[in-house]
Amino acid sequence: MSSEETRFVLDDVEAPEVAEPAPSSTQPGVQRERRRLLRLRILLPFVVLAASLAWTFTTNYIPSESMAPTLRPGDHILTLRAWLAYPGGRIPKRGDIITFLPPAEALLQDGPPTEPALPRREVWIKRVVGLPGETIWIGAGRVFVNGSPLPREFYAGYPNVAFWRFPYASATPLRLKGDELFVIGDNPDDSEDSRSWGPLTRSRVVGRFVRVLFREGPQGPNRKRAEAGNG
Repeated sequence: MSSEETRFVLDDVEAPEVAEPAPSSTQPGVQRERRRLLRLRILLPFVVLAASLAWTFTTNYIPSESMAPTLRPGDHILTLRAWLAYPGGRIPKRGDIITFLPPAEALLQDGPPTEPALPRREVWIKRVVGLPGETIWIGAGRVFVNGSPLPREFYAGYPNVAFWRFPYASATPLRLKGDELFVIGDNPDDSEDSRSWGPLTRSRVVGRFVRVLFREGPQGPNRKRAEAGNG
């Protein structure tokens, strides 16, 4: 084979491609990306947990004596949201401490406002003593359910519910409808509840009391703020 032919064959062969070297793990850009992914792996479970807790629980503050001695002014409490506490629209049990949106009658205990009021979302807390379909009557300082006196354990240390008559379930027995509850504060002498404004519909229940998170005490800033607002 002549030299010209040899050159022709060699020139016709394609040179193999040389792969570019892979980025080194020690390069600054790779290190930054790895640190970013590591931070995401660490933070993501906490974000998911926080979102789950916010969707499941809520916190509330006790501003008054209406639930004493169980709950005191200054208590910060944890409540389980109603969709999980009572799934499928289930009815709370007797003795449950529930949070709820008060009906209009409860907010207007002092009469209608003289000026158009701004919408407000208040959450109240009371204990369930009467269930749908039951007949409630209050007399001689006791609550009677279907003619039988309510056990003393539901009075939370107070021997008598009241010594005077109320608009509901006092003069005559009150028959609860299929979606109504009768709620009373554990401190009945200092509580506006179903005795004053009537039964509570199940749809207004927003949560169930779980536990006291911490006690701020009656001299805490929230208690003083509540007293200033009521004064």
